[in-house]
Order: sequence, then structure tokens, then C-alpha cells
Amino acid sequence: MPSFDPRALGSLTGTALSAVAYRNQARGFDPRSGDGARRLGGRFNPPHSFPALYLCQTRPCVVAELSRQAERQGIAVVALLPRELFEIRANLVKVLDLTDAETLGTLGLASPDLVREDHRLTQEIGEAAHEHAFQAIRSPSATGVGNVLAIFPEKLAGTVLHVKLLGEWSTGADLPSR
Repeated sequence: MPSFDPRALGSLTGTALSAVAYRNQARGFDPRSGDGARRLGGRFNPPHSFPALYLCQTRPCVVAELSRQAERQGIAVVALLPRELFEIRANLVKVLDLTDAETLGTLGLASPDLVREDHRLTQEIGEAAHEHAFQAIRSPSATGVGNVLAIFPEKLAGTVLHVKLLGEWSTGADLPSR
């Protein structure tokens, strides 16, 4: 695992991003909260830490991420249904863009470091980004399909998330192919 110095984030100003992204989740939860990731952890936040809202920048990425989730749990993707699909729009002003080669170089990282099964490094990056008041992290999806955004709701400082329910996946036939 590469060595990551959290202080390196202090030299980065972040990038602005007008984001249109997608999220699938079980019914009955607020798609803006990030509380599930706060409790259970995710790639960029350890369990019992801070909320993170995980989004995909394309619809095929959403399907790939759901399929990966099922695979990691050892179940068929239909066992995770029904799921609601949301479109979320936001104008972010301070994003840590880990799809940018220059940013990765500054941090001493490479793209493969970001998609490992072990989340210790990426959670350390997320904690440092959260501490340095980044609103979100943009990173390649571990599925290899598109990019993901991990938005930190606590850091939005007045930025509004515009959420629109696009539909529900109730059966395997509802899932679009990648």
C-alpha cells in the first residue's frame, strides 16, 4: 500500500464541478443524508465517522456498482431489489478530483490505489479530504465503469442538492444493461 501524507491535501484547492449524478438505494431512505455510509462506512469514510453520499456520474456506473455490491455480498443482484433510482444535481466548489493525473501525482497515488478491495487507504484519503473541507471526492469506480462521487453533506455549506426520483427497479427486467 502506498504511503499517503494527509498534509498533502493542504496544498490542493480543489476543483469546481457542476455535477449530474445518480444514486440507487433501498426504498424509504433520504437520498441526501449519507447516514447509511456514516454508520457502515464506505470507500471514502470509515464506519461510525461522517456521512458520505455515494453517487455515480453515469447510469451504467450505477448498475455496475449495484452488481458489484451483490457480488461482494455473495448474492444475486435481484436479492437487492427493489431499489429507487435518483438523479442528483449540485454545483460543487471544492472537489478532490482523483481522476486528475496531476492531483494523483501531488498525493503520490496512482489510479489502481483507489480501487483496491481494502479500503484503508481510501478511507484515510476521505478522512483527510473531510478534514480539509472538501465537499466531495471524484474517483474512478472500482467497477471500471465511469466515475463515482463521494459527497460529504456536512461540507456543502449552502450548496443545494437537487434530487429527482427517476424510477424504481423492482425486478431483474427493470435493470438496464451496462
